[in-house]
Amino acid sequence: MLFNVNELLISLSWTLDVAEKNMLKANSNHGMRVAYIAARIAQALDLPLKQRFDLVSYALLHDNGIMASVRKKTQTNRSIEFSAEADPDHCIEGEKNVAAFPFLAKRENIILYHHEHYDGSGFFGIRGDHIPQFSRIIFLADYIAVRFSQGWGNDEIIDAVKHDSGYFDPVLRDVLFDLSHNLEFWLGMDDQFVQNTLIGMLPQANRVMDYRQVRGISQIFSRIIDDKSPFTGSHSRGISEKVGFICQYYEFDEKMYWKMRIAADLHDLGKLAVPNVILDKPGKLNRQEFQVIQSHPFYTRKILSMINGFEEITEWASNHHEKLNGSGYPYGLSADRLDFNSRILVCVDIYQALTEDRPYRKGMNHSEAIKILYGMAKSGLIEESVTEDMDSIFRDA
Repeated sequence: MLFNVNELLISLSWTLDVAEKNMLKANSNHGMRVAYIAARIAQALDLPLKQRFDLVSYALLHDNGIMASVRKKTQTNRSIEFSAEADPDHCIEGEKNVAAFPFLAKRENIILYHHEHYDGSGFFGIRGDHIPQFSRIIFLADYIAVRFSQGWGNDEIIDAVKHDSGYFDPVLRDVLFDLSHNLEFWLGMDDQFVQNTLIGMLPQANRVMDYRQVRGISQIFSRIIDDKSPFTGSHSRGISEKVGFICQYYEFDEKMYWKMRIAADLHDLGKLAVPNVILDKPGKLNRQEFQVIQSHPFYTRKILSMINGFEEITEWASNHHEKLNGSGYPYGLSADRLDFNSRILVCVDIYQALTEDRPYRKGMNHSEAIKILYGMAKSGLIEESVTEDMDSIFRDA
């Protein structure tokens, strides 16, 4: 199938920006703003279109390791004040994550070295042209984007670049100075314009991929989703594995199998928009907090619906908290609107959640969890046949 990689990039990177805003109290659109600035620099350097696409791809995903980094730092000390900018872990984790992404040309260490300084004073002490060019561009773009988001004026930002001139490739620094003379450069990175401006600049990239290859991308985001909270550290991965077993049990064809694995990987994508103070709360949620939690399948649908070819995947992933009697959320869909694959994901999500440790309880064993599912099936909430088959499949797992 022909996939528009741009759609995948923009939709999935938007979730990273939302998550980063919630976790680090940063302004929104950081990844897109960094990508926009990087694209303008690449344009001024007259880089070939294929290289521009790769650069923008890396720029959009440059902070993808922040979830894992923050979780590591806060797991032992919940009150710690954490700054990703001052920690190399997000570079290390981010480099691991992008290994499977379908960039037009593979380039090593772009994410790993995106905080290196030209004078060698960065995290890893790499200096000068030993730092990959893309990393040098992304670092400069990130430096500008952070200060722009903090409300610095245009002249203040340029003065800061001059003050810290040793951090930056002098060629890129001069390109920035040329760009900065035009007001439209600064206006283009405003929150209300940056996404459309970037989409207009991004070279179109369509790739023929089957759903098994696309699943390599969904796994990246599955890891990022699970990294958001220490209490859901393997939730998406566990659901995807169990969905795979069920698809094999039902003898789904290969295409359906991989689409279901993708849907399972991405079903909780919308949780990146939920603040950790709610996700990790050890006690009972109040009504307002629960409504925030209930919003996450809505965000999942909005994000995935931007990707052509994901229509069925979007439906299955977004319906995982619906119930057959219409009492689920966020849409209140009833049995006539929930196909069999959606019903599978509903059942597996409940089973996985019950068998995992959570802030307020230990995970149940199979017998305890399946007993609850049978009760829900008898009450007309979930699919009874899937519950029976899960009991058989997972009893001795």
